[in-house]
Amino acid sequence: MSKNEKLLAGTVSVLGAALIVVACGLFRGRFDHGQFEVKETSKSSTMRIAMIAERSDHQAMSSYVYFVLIGDHVFSPAELRSAYHSDDVIFAAATDCLSVRWSDPHNLTIMCSEGYIDAGHIDVQRNRAEDVVISYVNIPGKS
Repeated sequence: MSKNEKLLAGTVSVLGAALIVVACGLFRGRFDHGQFEVKETSKSSTMRIAMIAERSDHQAMSSYVYFVLIGDHVFSPAELRSAYHSDDVIFAAATDCLSVRWSDPHNLTIMCSEGYIDAGHIDVQRNRAEDVVISYVNIPGKS
């Protein structure tokens, strides 16, 4: 290999590695400048915590997103950001009427306390998270 070929191969390798780092950051929310805050929590008898969190982004002028997670502690804003960009979100919608309640350690109910959520405002809706069955009140099934 000539000196120019080695230089080109090294440059391509460095650029490829940089592209991988940026792509991983994008998919994990590292560049998400939204504000993340826990709005409500509900603790099960086995110390699991269901959280309703809010993501707001005043710079992008996008609507607020409210999402539900289950954890073993109340998440920090950084943990919320990371979880929001993962498969850990159980429910997400553009409405602030949400509340959560444990029926028992394996059954969580997510409710809209102010009427009914339009299906078009729902981004994520899961019926199960590990060994927890999720039920919904005043929330239609996502199409």
